[in-house]
Amino acid sequence: MSPNTRDKIVDAAMAIVREQGVAKLTLDAAAKVAQVSKGGVLYHFKGKDDLIRAMVQRLIESCDALHMEHYEQEPEGPYRWARTVVRTTFDPRGPSDDPINSALLAAVSVNPDLLAPIHAKFAEWIERVRSDSPDPARAALICMAMDGYIFERMLKLPICDQEACEKIKQTALDLLK
Repeated sequence: MSPNTRDKIVDAAMAIVREQGVAKLTLDAAAKVAQVSKGGVLYHFKGKDDLIRAMVQRLIESCDALHMEHYEQEPEGPYRWARTVVRTTFDPRGPSDDPINSALLAAVSVNPDLLAPIHAKFAEWIERVRSDSPDPARAALICMAMDGYIFERMLKLPICDQEACEKIKQTALDLLK
């Protein structure tokens, strides 16, 4: 099988979760959408948990790439990583606007072992923020607020309209000057 087959299966699984919910994700369904045999899926993934791990890893890599994109655009200086977190949080390509995130959150809550890669990456992100923050508590507070914003969006809670969200973003950035 080509190296692209694994990605094709992960893409198919993500499409299923986005369109039908995590309950509809099976290896058979992923095989059908990816247009590969079930044996082809089993060649790459031992079971549904392995497939979910690959999906979680894809989301982590996507979020990390977005962090790096914003970091490169952010001026040097104190709180550069914390400002990056704020900008990533409000980026429409970020984690709060993809319906797959809430579905995967439900999936990993059933099997906490699937959270290990998220824990590892989160620890790395926290260390980045601490590395250039003159006041780590202030940076942590802002980052925790951003996490809250992401979860509120994932849960479809009406936190703010676009104008109010822009004010929240600007307030967070002002606190990081």
